[in-house]
Amino acid sequence: MHLSHRHLLLLCVVGELLGLYVFLKGFFPIKKAVEGYAMFEGLPEEPSTETLHQDDVIPSVATGSATSPIRPVFGRLVIILIDALRADFIYGKRNQEDMPYTRELLSGGWTRSFLARAHPPTVTMPRIKALTSGTIPGFIDIVLNLDSSALAEDNLISQMHRQDRKLFFYGDDTWMRLFPGHFTETDGTTSFFVTDYTEVDNNVTRHVQPALSNPHWDVLILHYLGLDHIGHLGGPTSPLVSPKLLEMDGVIRNIHQALIEQDKSLSLPSLIVLCGDHGMSDAGSHGGASASETITPLVFISSAFKQDQETPVPHPEEVQQIDLAPTLAIFLGLPIPQNSLGQAIPAVLEGSLSPREQLRALQLNSYQLSRVLEQNKDSFKSDIAYSMYQHALRLHATWLSHTANSSTHNAQSLFDKAAGQYLKAMGSMRNKVASSLSRYDLHAMGCGVVLLWQVLFLLCYSASSLGTSLTPDLKPSLLLLIGCCLAAGITQIALCTAAGGETSELLCIPTIGAGTLPLLLTVTGGSLAAILVSTGGGLKWRQTIKKNFQSLSWCEIFLLIGTVSHTLTFTASSFIEEEHQTWYFLTLTLLLAVFIYVTSAAIGQSVDKMAARVAMAVAATLVICRLLRAWNQTGMKWADRPDIGDWFVRPENKTSLSILTMASFMIIYILRCFKRPNYRLLVALVGAYLYRYATGSVDLPVSLPTSQKGLHEARLVYLLLFVSLARVSLSYGRQFYISHNKSPNQENSHKNSRKSDMKTADVFRFGQVFDELYDIHIMLVALLLRPHNSAVAAMLVVLQYCIVGVVLPWLQMRAWAVALVHVWMGQASFFAQGNSNSIATVDISAGYVGMSSYVHSVAGLLTCISTYAGPILWMLSLFAYTAKHHSQRYNSAILEVTHTLALTRALPLAFYTVLVSFQRYHLFVWSVFSPKLLYDTMHTYVVTAGIAVLLVHLGIIKWLMHHRMSKTL
Repeated sequence: MHLSHRHLLLLCVVGELLGLYVFLKGFFPIKKAVEGYAMFEGLPEEPSTETLHQDDVIPSVATGSATSPIRPVFGRLVIILIDALRADFIYGKRNQEDMPYTRELLSGGWTRSFLARAHPPTVTMPRIKALTSGTIPGFIDIVLNLDSSALAEDNLISQMHRQDRKLFFYGDDTWMRLFPGHFTETDGTTSFFVTDYTEVDNNVTRHVQPALSNPHWDVLILHYLGLDHIGHLGGPTSPLVSPKLLEMDGVIRNIHQALIEQDKSLSLPSLIVLCGDHGMSDAGSHGGASASETITPLVFISSAFKQDQETPVPHPEEVQQIDLAPTLAIFLGLPIPQNSLGQAIPAVLEGSLSPREQLRALQLNSYQLSRVLEQNKDSFKSDIAYSMYQHALRLHATWLSHTANSSTHNAQSLFDKAAGQYLKAMGSMRNKVASSLSRYDLHAMGCGVVLLWQVLFLLCYSASSLGTSLTPDLKPSLLLLIGCCLAAGITQIALCTAAGGETSELLCIPTIGAGTLPLLLTVTGGSLAAILVSTGGGLKWRQTIKKNFQSLSWCEIFLLIGTVSHTLTFTASSFIEEEHQTWYFLTLTLLLAVFIYVTSAAIGQSVDKMAARVAMAVAATLVICRLLRAWNQTGMKWADRPDIGDWFVRPENKTSLSILTMASFMIIYILRCFKRPNYRLLVALVGAYLYRYATGSVDLPVSLPTSQKGLHEARLVYLLLFVSLARVSLSYGRQFYISHNKSPNQENSHKNSRKSDMKTADVFRFGQVFDELYDIHIMLVALLLRPHNSAVAAMLVVLQYCIVGVVLPWLQMRAWAVALVHVWMGQASFFAQGNSNSIATVDISAGYVGMSSYVHSVAGLLTCISTYAGPILWMLSLFAYTAKHHSQRYNSAILEVTHTLALTRALPLAFYTVLVSFQRYHLFVWSVFSPKLLYDTMHTYVVTAGIAVLLVHLGIIKWLMHHRMSKTL
C-alpha cells in the first residue's frame, strides 16, 4: 500500500490531536471525592478516657439520634465579596483615605483580619468553589470558568439550603449557575461586560437595604464586580479605583450599622465576612499565580469581637482561602463540607468558643480531613498524618479527664498541646491529600508523548520531498501494519496488567464503552509505527536532507534555525514566561537581515527601483514592529510597566482613543479596499465603532441613540459577517460549478491541462475565497478586540501589505519558507495583542460581545477568535498568498503549506510534553508550565482548523483536476 502526501498529513494531524488529548487527560490531576452531603448523623463523639490506652483509636460513631457538631456562634451571615480585591486595598496605606470606615473597624477591635491565599487558577468560578466547599479546584477549571454548571460537591450553600435557611443573593450570576434553586431571592449580573463598572454594582447595592429590612433572611451574599472591571480597564493604579473603594466602604458602613441595631433584638450576633475571590495583578488582570493575584483580604466583622479599647491595625496572619468553609461551618452550626481541605482558623475560634468547644471543633475538622485522606490514599491508617491525628485524640481525651477531675494545674498546657497536635495533624493530612491531587496518569502521558514524537519523525521525513516531484517512499505492507498494531495492543495490555504498576484510569478501563479510546490509540500508534518502519530506519533521511539543505538560501536557513531554537528555549521557565521576547527578537532580526540584504542589492543595482521599494517597505515594517512591541507590555515580569495602550485606556484620554480607533478603521478599509470596494466591510467597521460608542469606550462629535450595551450595533456586524460568509459560499459553489462543467474545448491546451494542476485563472478565482475570509475575520476582530487594540489590527494589516505584498514576492522563497514567515509573524502578533503565557491575559469579555444571554459554544468560539486574532489573520494571509503566487503548482504548494503548519505544531508539542513530564513536580508547574500547555493546545486546534480547510480545498481541486483529465481522454 502506498501513502500520498495528503493521506500521510491527514494521519499525522489525527495522531497529533489524539496524542495531545491523551497527554492532557493524563497530565491534569484527578481528585477522588467523598460522595454525598455531610450530615449530623455519623459524626464522632468526643474522645473518652477509655481511648487513652488503645493503640489505634477510631472515634466512636453516634447512632440513633443526631449529634450536634457545635453550638452556633452567629445567627445571620453577610458575605461581601468584592471581586479582585487586593490585600493592599484593605491593609495598605491607601486604606486610610479610600476605605476610612473599614479602617475604623480594623482599629476599633470589631474584626478578626487575615490574608487569604488562593490557589491558582485565580478566576472567579474555581474561587467560589473553594470559598464554599473548601476544596482545591483543578487547574483545568480555568477552562470551565466560561461554563459554570451546578456544583455537585458538598458545600456550605447546599448545607444551609437543606436546613431551610433563607439565602438572598445579588451579584455575579456565576453563583446562580453553581447553586441553582438555592436562593430565596436573587438578582444576577454578568461578570463579562468589563466596560461596565457602575451599573453592575448599583444593581447589587439597590437590593441591600430592602434585604436587610426583610426579617426573613439568614444569609445575604453580595458579589460586587465593579472593582474587577476597573482593573481590567486600567489596572490597580487607575483613578477609578479610589472612588470604587469609597463606594464599597459606604456599603460596608451601611450594612454594619444596620446589623448592630438588629443584633440588639436577636439571640445571636450577626457576622459579616469581607473578602475577595482573587486579587489583581499590577497589570489589572488575574488568573495567574503572582502574589498580588493570590493574596486577598479576609475580614470577619461582628459585635461579638468588639473590644472596649482601640487597638492598632494588626499585621494580618496568612491563612488559606479554603479555610473559610470549615470556619463558617463551625460558627453556623453546620457540618464541615465532605471534601473540604480547609482548617478552621484558630485565631477566630479563640474568644468565640469555650476551650472545650474549640477542641471539639478541631476534632470534627480533623475527622473530616481523615475521611478525605482515606479516599485519596491507600493504607491511610498507616500514614504518619493519621497517626498524628490519633495522637491528638489521646491528648484531647487526657485534657478532658484532667478538666473533669479539676486535679491538675497544667490544664492550659494540655489544651495547648492537644490543639497544637490537631493543627499539626490537619496540616499534614491536608498536605498529603493536596499532593495526591497532583497524581499523574503516567501511562496516558507516555502514550501521548510517543504518539507526538511518531508524528514529528514522520513529518520531518516526508518534508524532505516537499517542493519536488518526488513522493515520500512510504509503502508499509498490510502484514507490517497488522503486526505493528498487534504489537501496540500487546504493549498496551501489558502496561495495564503489569504487576506493581499503576493502572491508567483513562486507558485501562475494562468496560466496552470506555475501550474506544484505547483501541483508537492502539490503531493510530501502530499505523504510525508501521509507516516509520517502512522508511528503512531512516537510512535515506540523511542523504535527502543533506541534499535539500545545500540548496537553501540564507533566509530559509535562518527560518529553520530560528524555529528550532525557539523550541529549545522551553527548557528555561523564564523563556516561557517571557516568550514574546523570543518572537520579537526573531522577527526583528529577520526583517533587519532582509533590510540589509535588500539595501545592498538596491545600492549595487542603482537602476533596480523594485529593490529600493522593497527596502522602503522593510524599513516601514521595522518601525511598525517596534511600535507593536511597545503597544502592550506583556509577559510576567514587566507586564505592569506603562505602555502605549495604557495611556489610551485612561478615562481622561477618551478623545484620543476615539481618534485612534477611527483612524485605525480607516487605514484598514483603505488598504483592504482601495482596489475593490467592499461596502460590507465599511459598514461592519462603522458598526464596530458604534458598538464601542454604545458601551462608552469612545466618543462621537454628535450624540446618537444607542441600544443597551450595544447589542444592536454588535449584531449588525454579526449579520454582515453571516451575509459575507453566505456570499463566499455561493461564490465558491459557483466557481466549482463553472470549473466542473467547462468543456475540454474551452481549454487552451489539452496537454497543458494535463501537466498542470489547474489553469492559473481558475486557481486565482478559487483562491479569492481566502481574501474574502480575511475581510470577514477583520470584521470580527474590529468588533471583539479592546478599543486600543484596534490600532494593533491596523498595524497588522499594514505589515501584511508591506511583507506579503512587497517583500515576499521579491525574495521568491519556497512555499514552506513563506509559511514559516507567516507563522513567525502570527506568533509575534499574538503577543503584540497583549497576550502572554499567563491565563490572566485572556480577555473573556470578548465572548460576550453582542450577547444578551450566555451560550457556552458561542462564548468559547468568540474568546478563541479574539485571543488568536493575530495568528488567524496571518494564516488567512498565507492561504491567499499561496493561491496568488503559487498558482502554477497549486497542489504541491498547498501540501507544502499544510505540512509546514503541521510541523510547526508537532515540533514544540513533542518537545514540550517531554519537558512538562519531567517538570511535573516543579515549583512552577501550575503557574508557568500548565498555562503554556493550555495555550499550545488551543493554538494547535486553531492551526488544525486551518489545515482542515486547506485539505478540503485541496480535495476539491484534485477532484476537479481528475474530472477535467477524464473529459480530455
